[in-house]
Amino acid sequence: SLPGWDLQAFYRSAKDVGGDYYDIVEVDADHTAFFVADVAGKGIQGAMIMAMTRGITRSIAQGCVNLSSAWILSQVNKNLSRDLKPGSFVTAMCVLLDKKASTINVASAGHNPLVLIRQGRPACELVNPPGIALGFDKGPLFNKVIKDQTIPLRPGDRVVFYTDGVVEAMNPQRQEFGDKRFEAFCGAHSAETSSMLVDKLV
Repeated sequence: SLPGWDLQAFYRSAKDVGGDYYDIVEVDADHTAFFVADVAGKGIQGAMIMAMTRGITRSIAQGCVNLSSAWILSQVNKNLSRDLKPGSFVTAMCVLLDKKASTINVASAGHNPLVLIRQGRPACELVNPPGIALGFDKGPLFNKVIKDQTIPLRPGDRVVFYTDGVVEAMNPQRQEFGDKRFEAFCGAHSAETSSMLVDKLV
């Protein structure tokens, strides 16, 4: 709960346990970090890798003085990549909210784009700064590629981040929900509360 901000989250694992993750971390009095991530693979192995990712992410973000989402993800990659087997990787997005300035600083480690809907505009903006997944590289390439982007927010703007479990959900005919339908849904329901939007989406 952040005074003045309307937040809602939802998680459902594909199996009994899974490799998707979201978290909200208080960095300091003025900054809150939001994370969403997805391990390549499901089940026990995915859950164990995500548990490692969570521990590393929280230890780096809490009290962090370098207020850059790209820097946070670079430090997560530095520590996580040491213990991942070849072929294992994690996509992730870090969104660093500056509550006083009403801005978000966004970085993506190969993750789905963030959806931004401006107040009064039904069309979505997709925010996806460059980056590669955590674990592909132990540092030099990852640090060279990853960039962050700072976005001002105004009252009524909405930000939605997610994993591919949302857009790859299928109906009984095995048709995926898809990116375009998801983005159109977010735009059509942007004036509702976060709780209503999430409930209707689910």
